[in-house]
Amino acid sequence: MDRITKNSLVSNYKELFFKKFKSKPEIISIAPGRVNIIGEHTDYNSGLAMPVAIDRWIVSMVSLRSDAKVSVLSTNYDKSILFNLNDLKENTELWEKYIKSTIYVLNKKYSFKNGFNILVGGNVPIGFGMSSSAALEVSIISSILSIYSKNYDKYELLKICNEVESKVLGIKSGMLDQYASIFSKDKNFLIIDFSSMTHNYFKSNLRDSSWVLVNSMISRNLVNSEYNNRVKECNIGLDMINNIDKKNLSFNDLTLEHIEFLKINEKIYNRLLHVVSENKRVKKMKKEISVGNQVNVGKILLESHYSLSKKYQVSCSEIDSIINISKKHSGFYGGRIMGGGFGGCTINLIKNDLKNDFISFIKDKYYKKYTIRIKTEEVFFTSGLSVLTDL
Repeated sequence: MDRITKNSLVSNYKELFFKKFKSKPEIISIAPGRVNIIGEHTDYNSGLAMPVAIDRWIVSMVSLRSDAKVSVLSTNYDKSILFNLNDLKENTELWEKYIKSTIYVLNKKYSFKNGFNILVGGNVPIGFGMSSSAALEVSIISSILSIYSKNYDKYELLKICNEVESKVLGIKSGMLDQYASIFSKDKNFLIIDFSSMTHNYFKSNLRDSSWVLVNSMISRNLVNSEYNNRVKECNIGLDMINNIDKKNLSFNDLTLEHIEFLKINEKIYNRLLHVVSENKRVKKMKKEISVGNQVNVGKILLESHYSLSKKYQVSCSEIDSIINISKKHSGFYGGRIMGGGFGGCTINLIKNDLKNDFISFIKDKYYKKYTIRIKTEEVFFTSGLSVLTDL
């Protein structure tokens, strides 16, 4: 998908909104997608992560209606739906399910008397691991909240997103995606501590390098069931440690010494070994990005991938092949699987002057092995959620 500025995206959608609803939107919310540099499967384990918002957005435009109906236009799917506030039946299409689930949670909380006209659309690629669904949640919820209050708490927004994910969609999410979409800051990297739900920012000194995603084109069929299994396995391990030590440790408190005795259960030990070592890698990554050491950043990415593949077991042969093939190119500093796992994409740090050659190289080698034409995407970092109210 061709790049487009945020302002151009908004301008185009304002015209479509007026054409569909014969009025101007009252609120426009613009929520970015995200990539995760390091700290994978640590969010729901109360650990550390380093996500960053990217210059791809989901836009929601909203106005109040005089009745209790909700009319939604999706520009990405070129489809419209109309339903009553109190008639939120299940839908087979995922985008409808996300929208209806969001409206359901908000209506249950605030008891709306009026419905809404909603336009949603954007340029966050679907299935690329950039969290288009999280950006959709954030944009819709923030736009509706902003109709009633311009000064709502962003943590309340995050809490509502969590409710949509866990109670309605059945996903035990750690909120990394939504957190990044809401709180990211332009020209800064973000570190989130999920044990305290706090964050801080730092500057990058990386030069002459680019962040490139490589999409394996393998759908993540196991991601929801196995994701919830990993949550369960990690909690079992933590309970075992606390039962032995008679303490109330969190995942973020754990050290390699704490988990040593879990070696009697190899699977549980490996799960917690990943969590403990990944938290350490987040701290190391901050240091290396701050000083601009591309070589060490690449090494940390590869360490993370090994842990995710061999210890947490959320990779697949195609993703592992992308990393192994990439290692053979001189422009490749390092990379790892990104997101829930079992397919999806890798995030890679590449030398700028060899970027195009690397992309051609990985596409050619992967096709020869799997006869699959992969997609690549260079990502650029940006600020988090923005809401326009004076329209």
